[in-house]
Amino acid sequence: MKPFQYKAPDRTYTQSVASLGLTQVSFHSSDIRATEMAATDPVIYAQALLEAADDHLNGGEWRENMNAAFPSEIRPYGSVPTCPQVALMADRSVSFDPRQTYDGRSVAKGVAVAGSLVSMLAPEVGVLVSARVSILDHTVQFGFTERSMQQTGDKALNDLELSLAGKIAENLEGQPSVSKVYAGQLSGTPATQAEDILDIIAVHLDTFWGRDISEFGVLIPVSLRPVLNRAAQRAGLEDIDELVGTRVQVYSGTDRGIFLAPKAFAMLSFRENKDGDVWRLELSRNSSMMSWELEVTAVVDVMATAMVEVKLGGSDWETTSVALPIIKQIVLADEPAP
Repeated sequence: MKPFQYKAPDRTYTQSVASLGLTQVSFHSSDIRATEMAATDPVIYAQALLEAADDHLNGGEWRENMNAAFPSEIRPYGSVPTCPQVALMADRSVSFDPRQTYDGRSVAKGVAVAGSLVSMLAPEVGVLVSARVSILDHTVQFGFTERSMQQTGDKALNDLELSLAGKIAENLEGQPSVSKVYAGQLSGTPATQAEDILDIIAVHLDTFWGRDISEFGVLIPVSLRPVLNRAAQRAGLEDIDELVGTRVQVYSGTDRGIFLAPKAFAMLSFRENKDGDVWRLELSRNSSMMSWELEVTAVVDVMATAMVEVKLGGSDWETTSVALPIIKQIVLADEPAP
């Protein structure tokens, strides 16, 4: 058959896919045996991608990496998030910016009750992370290799990581415990911008919640990664984590600035399903598109609203709960005019 000359398929073979509970009929125009068609079979490709993604996302390595990026918990199905509670030193007090209390009163300045606990409130709304990959039959039937599958899997997992981080950044913005500052536009060469970013982080690091940058989680937009990565290479370092001094997580989507979250207070709480898995993976057939659809979903609660009891008006007995500004959001732009 000449190139690009279509030949109607005149042979068929059937196969049963036990994990999906279906039987598939494949049509072809060659005399290749069914056992030798693995490298051009869409269902084998889809199954292999599903198994690889499930092994990684629901395995111990992913949980370990997630906890290294940011303090995380995996809670059993049907349970509520664990609210961290951190005790304040009895001989220390906290001054904070004007914030409105839950009973409607405004407090200009207050002192935390000695020995009280800084507790985290469970969020009212969880974050659903969902992604889908369409595996079209005609793109697979030309053939595939182990390396091409690995490239596809790596790209899908990287996109999922950026999407998850982007949803976390979106959830953090506007939280009562997040204080926003404007650091101005970056300018100059990438080397100058990298130095400016490190200086900005150092200046806005709240040492009451952590003595050093290593005690914070850093969330940056993906557009800043090449700048910091180049600075790390120039300094002879392995990656931007080593350059900044802590785990740096990049996120995609809208640029919301840099987030500095103290690891001792903020936390991510992932929900397990009935099978004990964090990530739900489903492979389904889309007959109208002649493709396999791989869907990946997970639900996470962002524990980032810290509350503490504060004395009112110098009184030793009247207190109220207020939100502590534990997370800093640094926007790399000029402050908008009022």
